[in-house]
Amino acid sequence: MDLEFGKKVYGQALELQEQGKDPNQIAKILCDRDNEGSNYGIGIVLGGDGQAAATSAVLLEYASLELELSKRGTYMNSGAILEELRTAALKWQRIPEKYWDCFELAIPSDAGTGAVKTGVEIMLMLNPSVGALGVEELGWPAYEAIAKLARVRCEKFPADGLVAGEDVLPIYQAGPMNTTGQVRDRALNEARAQSAAETGIGVVLDRAYSGFEFAKLLDTQSYEDIMRMSFELQIQPFVEKGTPFCLAVSPTKSFVSFALRPGGLLLFFCPERSRQKEIGSLLSSAIRARGSAFEHPTTRALAKAMTKDLTRLEMEHKAALKRVAEAEAMWRKYVRGTPIEYLYSDDYAGLFRNPRAREDAMIHIYNEHIYPVFASERCRQNVTGIPSDEQLAKKHVAVFAEQCY
Repeated sequence: MDLEFGKKVYGQALELQEQGKDPNQIAKILCDRDNEGSNYGIGIVLGGDGQAAATSAVLLEYASLELELSKRGTYMNSGAILEELRTAALKWQRIPEKYWDCFELAIPSDAGTGAVKTGVEIMLMLNPSVGALGVEELGWPAYEAIAKLARVRCEKFPADGLVAGEDVLPIYQAGPMNTTGQVRDRALNEARAQSAAETGIGVVLDRAYSGFEFAKLLDTQSYEDIMRMSFELQIQPFVEKGTPFCLAVSPTKSFVSFALRPGGLLLFFCPERSRQKEIGSLLSSAIRARGSAFEHPTTRALAKAMTKDLTRLEMEHKAALKRVAEAEAMWRKYVRGTPIEYLYSDDYAGLFRNPRAREDAMIHIYNEHIYPVFASERCRQNVTGIPSDEQLAKKHVAVFAEQCY
């Protein structure tokens, strides 16, 4: 096999690495340079044509209106509709109404990342003895940066176990694992909730992919069923154990709003009613300190869209889940009998898979004009990168199946 092109691209990847570019940046830069390139590394929902899915029409509509209002040239935020937004967020997440009084809401005006960071800040203020952020192995790389800025250690724990310790604040991904696609079962989530309840520290639940773990069931289950099952798997164990937690919800993947990046939602579950005033005050202080009290127009647009047009937003969410389900179905069809078939079992779901890569896999994969993310001897693939063209899809999957395991 002639690998001249793959070797050339591999050399470029090494140069970019020496320049300080991270693996995600490298994948995008290399793909942008290749007119024939197929981007499997970008973290957005892609259509079967390899192009980004259309931005939420609902959010674009509300963002346009909000920009028009911004001509007034004054400070603006969503304070007047905060209670309505809290109700809408709880409804969207299918959290039963009997628990609503235990939740407080904050709106960090900088997407899901801001929601996670704010959640960590709140938990550290409530637990001054905490000295480390506990994360799952192969988890989201930004956790390490968040820990560094918070001036605490970042400790890694096995991805299929508990994050625990006397001075450790756990972060769990409340959905398919952001980097690997693994889905934890109910028993493990119950054990995690029990462990966190016993320490009294609480947890941060990072919910970037609401409902994505059940996207494959869309042919037989309703959107309502999928969101309810997602709540029952990811959030209910912590509610039932009375574990204090920050639920950092990103709307970006759900509503396909990558170009807008509206603010994330932070829901704080406080089962002790006597502490709710304290929690509310801390949330207000954290948002004020971030400068988020004066919100970006897209954040205000998200707030208004959720309170006025939640049904339309949920239909867009369903469309995103449908695209993921279609892509997963194609992968399952073509990986049968290969070393990566396990990645499409019921234990995996969502936007990414991250198998180990064989020696020289980068050269072989680049040689086919395919651009996933290579890091830590692994090959992370965006499942929606698979093209609708069946022959091309078979070719791509065959390359991944040959070079990954």
